[in-house]
Amino acid sequence: MKLTLCFLLLCAVLYAVATNNSSRTKDETLRAPAVDGINGFSLEQLLTKLDQIEHKLMELHPDYQKTTTTPKPKLPPFTSCRDEPSKVSGVYLIRANNDSAPFNAYCEQEKYDGGWIVVQHRFNGSVDFYRNWDEYRNGFGELDGEFWLGLERIHQLTTARKHELIVEIRDFKGKYQYIRYSAFQIGGESEAYEVKSLGSFRGTAGDGMAYSRGEKFSTKDRDNGPRTDRHYAELFEGACWYSYFGSASNLNGRYQHDDPEKSIWWIYSKRDQRRIKYTRMMIREV
Repeated sequence: MKLTLCFLLLCAVLYAVATNNSSRTKDETLRAPAVDGINGFSLEQLLTKLDQIEHKLMELHPDYQKTTTTPKPKLPPFTSCRDEPSKVSGVYLIRANNDSAPFNAYCEQEKYDGGWIVVQHRFNGSVDFYRNWDEYRNGFGELDGEFWLGLERIHQLTTARKHELIVEIRDFKGKYQYIRYSAFQIGGESEAYEVKSLGSFRGTAGDGMAYSRGEKFSTKDRDNGPRTDRHYAELFEGACWYSYFGSASNLNGRYQHDDPEKSIWWIYSKRDQRRIKYTRMMIREV
């Protein structure tokens, strides 16, 4: 804006000089202008005048500065995948809050309006999910393959801001379904990453996390379930928020077909338990 005003003011000055010089002799009109100014105006005087004009414009129009300032592009680390400006699916640096260290996460930017952080992905059995507590807390696998993001990171994200959850599944017959929860939050390690919030659900699959509400996370080496006579993480060879009655899903079970109880499964209804070939869990800030 200042350059535009400078140009207009310069044109006005030159016009005034030309008009004034028209009454002079031909020799006078050919005389070169002084190096340090134009018709008595120094560069410093011009800039001072422009500052005065701009200040006056800001007084008359309070929105002047807002409309002429280009917003700075957001740079990583981002607080969520929704803040990532390119809206292209891929790996980006995320930081849940100012007190936590940034980490790489896979952002799904195309399905379900984008903005999702993938926290679990399974599709070929290349990664063993029958792991211990430390591994589930810290995360394992590769973000461009099968992986678990880590309970501590999920805790940091869902505690810093409200999130929703979506679970995608596909059975071995190729049928794809999903279920979406309006809220999702888990506590910290001292609370065994207990499910603090799991909102209302909708979608095409049954409520596979029905028994997980208010439950603590268990792994093969750390049983935090409510029963002393059953260690569900060992029984199902998985890791989950198991309740007194077990679970309605086993998304972190073994990728195999020989033993249905120890495989990946999801209960669609009371009499419909299906083995799953593909799973993906994603959270998004709301």
